[in-house]
Amino acid sequence: MRIFTPGGIGYFVFRKNRTAGPAPGMPGSIFTRTCCDTLNNLPAETETRQLPKDELAARVTTDAQSPWFSGHFPDNPILPGIAQLKMVADLIAASRQDDAYLSGLSRVKFRKIVKPGEILDILATFVQIKEHYMFRITSGNDEVCSGVMFFAKKNQEIETSMSTDLAQTITRIAEIIINTLQLEDVTPQTFDPDLDLVDEVGIDSMDLATIALVLRDEYGIRIDEDDYPKLTTVRIIAEYINTKLTSGE
Repeated sequence: MRIFTPGGIGYFVFRKNRTAGPAPGMPGSIFTRTCCDTLNNLPAETETRQLPKDELAARVTTDAQSPWFSGHFPDNPILPGIAQLKMVADLIAASRQDDAYLSGLSRVKFRKIVKPGEILDILATFVQIKEHYMFRITSGNDEVCSGVMFFAKKNQEIETSMSTDLAQTITRIAEIIINTLQLEDVTPQTFDPDLDLVDEVGIDSMDLATIALVLRDEYGIRIDEDDYPKLTTVRIIAEYINTKLTSGE
């Protein structure tokens, strides 16, 4: 499949291993990444590699003749942030086999100005909860842009209720706590979500800070330190996380 990035910036080519399964993150997929000159359509570089499960990757060459540069800015052309986000969204959309659309953005940060002729590497990692992708664009060793994208499916009713989503989140949080604290004789399914984590489980402030960091990376959300005292049970943490995911914070 050939995917064109906005304004003819460049394109990447990939092929799917159809036997790997239909998961949106394309586990086990093999990508052929081709860096192209969009003016004469000659490939400048081709690379094939096996990607880890649930990762998407692409390499794009910024074309000085792209309309993105002509209007932004005439005397000092730079690639606008919306073009960077569009490239990531195109990569994700091309990997999916449904009609999902970009439904939200979170924690987007632009760290480097992109000039014409730069080669950008895009990496997006799929997280199953709430159709969530953590992405990063780099130019050499420099980070250009990073953040989180949320996708939703068009014309499709929600298949799971809020209670089911909450139950899944509770189980995952219990698993994280058990693994982080190396708790014995308990499983995610038997962990009581209403136990007080401090008074009944024995978690201290350092443990909670560690768990909060793991949850932040797992769900791609921001957990403020001021909220730590409120996160007293697994159920409360799950409700807190689901609220953050729903609001796109």
